[in-house]
Order: sequence, then structure tokens, then C-alpha cells
Amino acid sequence: MEKNLMQTETFNEIISGNIQKSIPEILKEMPNEKLIQFFFEIKKHPEEMQKAVLLDILKHAEKSEFGRKFGFEDIKSIAAFKQTVPISNYDDYQLYIEKLKAGEPDLLFAGKTASFIATSGSTGVPKLIPESKNGELVKGLVSQVRAILLLMMAPEVMAPDKKILAIANPSEYAKTEGNISVGSASGQAAKDIPVELQKKMALPVELILAKDLGNEATDYLTIRYALAEKNLAGVVCSNIAHFNILLKKMNASVADLVTDIRDGGISAKINIDDELRAKLVSKLKPNPERAAELEKIVKSRSGLDVGSIWPCFSVVSCWMSSTAQRIVNDVKKQLPEHVKFLEWGYGASEGKFNIPDKACDPAGLLALFGYFFEFLPIGEEKTLQADELKQGAYYELIITSYSGLYRYNMKDIVFVDETIGLSPRIVFVCKASEKLAIDDYEMAVYEIEEAIRTVSEQINEEIRFYQVLADEKQNRLVFIVEPFSEDIDGEAFQLALENHIIAHHEKYGNKRKSQELAALQVLVMKDGYRDSLFTRSILPGKNVNQTKLKTIVKEFPENDYIKNWPGGESC
Repeated sequence: MEKNLMQTETFNEIISGNIQKSIPEILKEMPNEKLIQFFFEIKKHPEEMQKAVLLDILKHAEKSEFGRKFGFEDIKSIAAFKQTVPISNYDDYQLYIEKLKAGEPDLLFAGKTASFIATSGSTGVPKLIPESKNGELVKGLVSQVRAILLLMMAPEVMAPDKKILAIANPSEYAKTEGNISVGSASGQAAKDIPVELQKKMALPVELILAKDLGNEATDYLTIRYALAEKNLAGVVCSNIAHFNILLKKMNASVADLVTDIRDGGISAKINIDDELRAKLVSKLKPNPERAAELEKIVKSRSGLDVGSIWPCFSVVSCWMSSTAQRIVNDVKKQLPEHVKFLEWGYGASEGKFNIPDKACDPAGLLALFGYFFEFLPIGEEKTLQADELKQGAYYELIITSYSGLYRYNMKDIVFVDETIGLSPRIVFVCKASEKLAIDDYEMAVYEIEEAIRTVSEQINEEIRFYQVLADEKQNRLVFIVEPFSEDIDGEAFQLALENHIIAHHEKYGNKRKSQELAALQVLVMKDGYRDSLFTRSILPGKNVNQTKLKTIVKEFPENDYIKNWPGGESC
């Protein structure tokens, strides 16, 4: 009763606005138990919490150049904020960001920029997103709540002898001309992991913080440390495709890995800086017992598999939404049946937006304490608040943050999986720009995904990976699919997919009837096509963990990767 009263008092104090510190500063001072109680308390009051967060954001930016321009000091309601501040995009902030990079303060928020986060560049040239002190606190709080809930859903990983493999990107890439750090979103997430989890990491801090380390060396060292830990309980990474590729590389280099573990060294074949090599090797110890154990597994099973090398392996935390779900389904087939999958959480360079609260479920509750959220119904112009959303509906996400983004259109489509009271559980679906267009017909990625999923279930043919392109020469849609089955009936899949889209997309059906569009084509790809794209698509200075494959493409795949095209047609 006393704890509930404390939560109510804190909540009432925050929504009253009579606080000296920012909301993130108040929450950062809470112990874990109280923070989690507060998180579940505010989901009952999304409208009140969101208004408090918005006014707090404006209060801490009212003296900034942007705040003075839009009169933040005089805005006292959500309606007034919407009337005063227009919906924005990245271009609206570029002049501010150039000045922020040079170290100029008080532009988008009070004070200097704490850091910059570089986007993945999946939609073009990487962009730099500024972070304020409060913005960094919010991201840290979201990571903290996520980690606590993860441990509540998978408490077995906290056993004293268990280890976790966290695959992340560098927390800092470079510095701006104003000497401000530039890092990655997932690198920052790794930095924000609670201390009790950091102590359980399989990788040494020297490797996690290493700069200018090539992908091959990083992957080898990651496998080498993970393989030496018999009590590895789980893996945490944004893109599980990276872990999948690491497993394949593990078996390709098994002899060198076993030798390194036996001798307590690092293969001379691995190209790393002499100073880093010395630091790493100085802390390694020979482990002939583990090496002998691995050799025995290799001989008996003709390779290394997760269940044999890590008998305690039980948890994977990664992206599970959108097209990542197909990679999860693929990896599941290589892991013991009891392994639990936990969503990594929906976020981007601009923020961390939801907090997964159920195992094996990609949706999560909104981080109501950290951002002011608006949702734009597809095809409409008026935004809604969190408490106004409908279960089963799609929306475009618009955020206002402590880091100087105001009514910023993320260009993300999210789906409301369910509503608990007035609080929605949302899941990322795709970028709003991801549309397939041909002959004035458009099809959104989430519509394509629904078609592939439905047809796969209908004819019992699971698809590991797919991409789609508009063949303007033949005036048809082309689906590039990599199936699980070696003997998929490509013609049956092609016909079922064509019939489904005709039945569920009136405009497409009319264009097929009038022969403005030719029948769609399905190209069946060879096993391993998706993984080959990951390795070929890595940008300089990036890795698989940071690589996202596009669903809508413009070019046909190389003929060498095509297994067959139904009907005998050549692409």
C-alpha cells in the first residue's frame, strides 16, 4: 500500500508540472523496483502522462532559439502545440545541426549537444541526430526498463555462472568539428545496459570498445570468446541475422578457434592492431578442457551446434518485427525448442519508442515517459494521441523529443497490436516510403508482407526471405523468394500469390483484367541468397548488425542465384 501511494504521489507531482528537475532526471534517481512500478502505473494514464512530458520538453527548450521562435513559453496545451508547431522532417533541422556540430549551444534545446547518433543510412546518406542531456537520459531509462523486463521474462540468465553474448556496434565512431561524439544507436544501447548485466558479458570491454577493427576480425573474436564460454545463456543483438552468420563462420573456422581456446591465444591469421592483441591475449588463459570438449562435439556431430556447445542457451533478444520475423523463424530452426525469443525493442537513431513486455511477441508498450507521441492514420491529415488509437490499425509515427525534434515525422508505419485500457502496444511495420509502384498502382510493404504470409500458409510453403521489384519492361510485379523447402512448387506459389493480390487489391485486379499489367512472376532463389546479400550489402565501417536489406529493389538478382523461374521464363 505504501509503495502504491509513493507511485501515486510521484505521478501526481509530475503531471502537476510543479517539479524543478526534468522528468528524465526524476526517473533516473528511482531504484529499479520503483521505476518499473511507475512504468506500469503510467500506462493507466497515457493522456495525462503525455501532456506532462510534452510540457516538460517545451519547458526545457523555451529559451533555445527554436523555442523562442515558436513561443514555447506560452504553449500550455497539446492543442496549442499542434496549432503552433508544424510537422517536420530532417531537412527542417539541417541548418541547426550544422551549428550544433560546431559546438554552438541553445539552438534546439537548452545547453550544448551531448552527442550525435548516426543513422544506419538505410534510406540514403547517413544523417546525424543530435542528443541533449535529457535525451540521453531518456534512452538510458528505456534501455534500463527493457533490461529489467527482459530479466523478469528470462530470470535464468541471471544465475551466477551464466554469460550473455551482446553483439553491438561501436558506441563512438568519431568526433564532430566541435569535438562532440558521434556514435550508433545500438552502440549507445550497449553502453546503457545495467551494470548487473554488463558483468555477465562474454566479450571483454577492450573488444567492445575497439575502434577501426575490421568485420572479419570482429566476427572471429566474437565467436572465439563466445565459444570459450560453455555457460553462455543467451545472445542480445539488434539483427539476429548477424548471429546466424556468426554460427556459419564458427564452423568454417572451427580448427583455428579450438586451437586458440586450447592455447589461450588469438590466431595470427586475424588482422588486429598489435596493442589490442596484446591487451586481449594478456587476459586470456589456456583452456584445454574446453577445447577437447569442442573437438569431441565436432567429431560426433560433424560440426558445432548451439545445443551441444552451449547447453544452458535459453534466450535470444533481437528485432522480431517487420521482415526481421522471417530471420527469427529461420534461426529458431537451428536452436533448441525451449529457447525464448524476446523483442529487442522498436527504436531508431531518433529515439527508443516502445518497451516489449511479453515473450515471443514483437509488440511493446509506448515509452510514455520519454517522448510525446502523435499518430497519423494512413491517408489522413489529423494526428491522434496514444489514448485515441484503434487496435488493428496502421499509423505513421510522429515524435517530439527532449533532443530537439518537434512533431518530427519518423516516416515509420506502426501497427497497434492491442490496447490495454487506453495504452496501445505497438509494433514497427515498415518505412512509409517503402512502396512498390508500377503503372500508377502502389502496394505498401505491409500489404506485400500480408500477401506473402497468407499465401505461404495457404499452400504450406514457408518463405525464408523475399524482395519485390517492378519490372517496367514487362509491366509486371516480380517476387524474388528464397524458400525453406528445396522442392517448392514455384508455379503453385506464383498462381496463389497472383490470385490473392487480385482478390484483395481491386486496382491491381482491374489492371490485370484490362491487361494493363501482366501476370506477376516469382523467381525462386537458391539457399543462402539472403545471407549473401547481407555480406555484400555491408557499408564501409558497418557490419551485419547494422545492415538492413531492402524489401523493394530496382534490379533483378544475378542469374547464378536463381534456382528457377516458374513457367520457364527468363528474367
